[in-house]
Amino acid sequence: MAIDIDKFVHDQLSVWPAVAAKYRALKSAQTRQMTIGGILVTLQSNPGRLPIFDHGCPLCEENYLEHQHFLPFEGRKGRKYRILVNRAPIFPNHLVITRDVHVPQTIWHRYPDMLDLAVQFPDYVIFYNSPYSGTTVPGHAHFQACPKGYMPLERIAGRLLHNIAMNGGQVPESLSANVSFVDSVRDAQLFHYKHFTRGVFLLRAETAKSMAKMFYRLLDCCDLAEGEAEPRFNALTFFSEGEYRAVVMCRAAHRPRHFYAEGEDHFALSPGAADMAGFFVIPEVSDYERLTPAVLTEILQEVSLSEKQEERLLWRLVRTQPKIEVGILSGPEITFEIISDGAGPQKVSYREGKIDYNGTLYDELVFEAPTISTLFAEPSFILYGVTIGVDFHWQRQQDQQFAGTLKFIVDEGKVVAVNVIGVEDYLLSVISSEMKATASPEFLKAHAVISRSWVMAQIAHRQARKKAAVAYSFDNVPSLVTWLDASRPSGPSEPVGEIVKWFDHDDHRHFDVCADDHCQRYQGLTLAVGEKVRAAIDETWGLTLRSGGELVDARFYKCCGGKTELFSTAWADVDYPYLTVHDDPWCDTHDKEILSQVLNDYDLETEDFHDWTVRYGRADLAALIARRSGVDIGDLVALEPLERGGSGRIKKLRIVGSKTTLIVGKELMIRRFLSESHLYSSWFDVEMTEDEVVLRGHGWGHGVGLCQIGAAVMAARGKTFGEILSFYYPGTTLER
Repeated sequence: MAIDIDKFVHDQLSVWPAVAAKYRALKSAQTRQMTIGGILVTLQSNPGRLPIFDHGCPLCEENYLEHQHFLPFEGRKGRKYRILVNRAPIFPNHLVITRDVHVPQTIWHRYPDMLDLAVQFPDYVIFYNSPYSGTTVPGHAHFQACPKGYMPLERIAGRLLHNIAMNGGQVPESLSANVSFVDSVRDAQLFHYKHFTRGVFLLRAETAKSMAKMFYRLLDCCDLAEGEAEPRFNALTFFSEGEYRAVVMCRAAHRPRHFYAEGEDHFALSPGAADMAGFFVIPEVSDYERLTPAVLTEILQEVSLSEKQEERLLWRLVRTQPKIEVGILSGPEITFEIISDGAGPQKVSYREGKIDYNGTLYDELVFEAPTISTLFAEPSFILYGVTIGVDFHWQRQQDQQFAGTLKFIVDEGKVVAVNVIGVEDYLLSVISSEMKATASPEFLKAHAVISRSWVMAQIAHRQARKKAAVAYSFDNVPSLVTWLDASRPSGPSEPVGEIVKWFDHDDHRHFDVCADDHCQRYQGLTLAVGEKVRAAIDETWGLTLRSGGELVDARFYKCCGGKTELFSTAWADVDYPYLTVHDDPWCDTHDKEILSQVLNDYDLETEDFHDWTVRYGRADLAALIARRSGVDIGDLVALEPLERGGSGRIKKLRIVGSKTTLIVGKELMIRRFLSESHLYSSWFDVEMTEDEVVLRGHGWGHGVGLCQIGAAVMAARGKTFGEILSFYYPGTTLER
């Protein structure tokens, strides 16, 4: 049913004399114009704009004044609004559209309602102030509305978007000095307006869904002040020529310094949507008379984005992130949940070489996620019973949430869950999974760079292997898989009694990396992601380490124990100039504050990571080696290091038994054979008595590349992320 706003306002004011007087005063209100930022703006002297709220929230029904009425409006998903005449007007027919319940001011999930209002009232512009951007009632959700044509930016936007629409969605050459195209989503477009002040954007779309998607994408890329739930911004939305249009003014500050100043420097101007759109409302008469273009420009610039902030926002809007495929878990049956469909937990299982889902068999099953974001995606699915820390002492199961696409494939008689996600979204989890989100910013940035460098190198390796496979022109999938198996460099062929293996990226055929410590610890969005982690990834987005123009294979681990190691000690018999052996004076620390930043709760269960001692009964160790290796060595006679890396880590170990002798390598295999999970490292000395074997060692992990604890100490001592990376990867450069 059509709503007659003119009649509603007339009827309301006819029984509300006090407010009617304010609307009459608007007709004779003083106004003047001046040029600010290249456009002609309006100043309105409006002493009646100073509202007095002395009896609770003015937007709650119990606090309505005598004679105050409302019109109902129903938004999306049952949200109800009340249309009120604004009791402190700055425009004729100035409306407030308020929620019928007292809920905080926020645009999240409510912008579609704003769009519906624009369609319902095509002669009006609907506007919104975020909680710290000019609203006088941040505790109660509401919009405002006024007839079109009063706000300069609204008029300018209307003309520009009309010309763009008439030019097939392209910015005419004649307007390129005023506005530039930024991005598009389906039938929605985003433009940057280059005049007036920084941070002004224009939007147009054919559908409300696309408009909302573009609008929220813009907000997602805005800075979020600490402790605030949404960015600081003002927005105008209107419906013209069959399309949705909007102006968004992104801003940095709630109020300018002049608002808090005293004496001649004080101006009681706290800009809201109207002011940011070029219609400045001046509540104090003396301010109206004293304002100059220079002062008003200064006020506007102080609340608007800085040049650096605007550049960062524009970059966020256009940057991209490559996709990565992460293997999460496998099994005969997997329980999962797609968050958006509301169907709850579901199951897939392996049957007849395929994936059984609700009784139908599939070769591959994909649940697509929304478009990969230019900032950070939200959770889209849950996997139940994911094992983390496989074969390590902290092994356990978790239910985990993930962003991105969920893909199920079949491999070796099992269903495999694969997460297809943007690299930067992947890193958001890796950094939070590898350490506490409260770690120091420089350490987090250093880790973001090396994790990104490593995973980009793995993607490049897999793509190269695919190209090599295609070059052989295989006739069918089995022949391709056979070739892949044959070409996996997981270690040389071993003679009887010699087990020398390593495990690397080429062990994964159907995805780029796995989710466990074999690659990088990745637990989706299960752990709380702090703003420090988001900031670290955001500030280093796309930044990688390179050596001679090539991506660096940036390995890392918990603690080197005082000296780093060569690549060849842990993996293939090659070395890199940036992975060197050198002393590390940083990681020998017992500072609980630093360790709690680096280590998650289950990692903190390990205290003796720098220098450690492990004791075994001689018979117990012989039995352990037999279980872990599958070879009965009989009684343990000796453990003899045959080859050590530069740090002292054992590369090859001879295990002498009464029945047979084994030669074991490389470092991870040694750690596996000498522990029920994994020995902390292969850097140890052996002491043997008649009944006991004592291993006295150093470090936690392979020792190649960055020492996480050492890097955290460096950051705590004031080193930048660039200095940290130069120490652990000498000779490398940072490139985007």
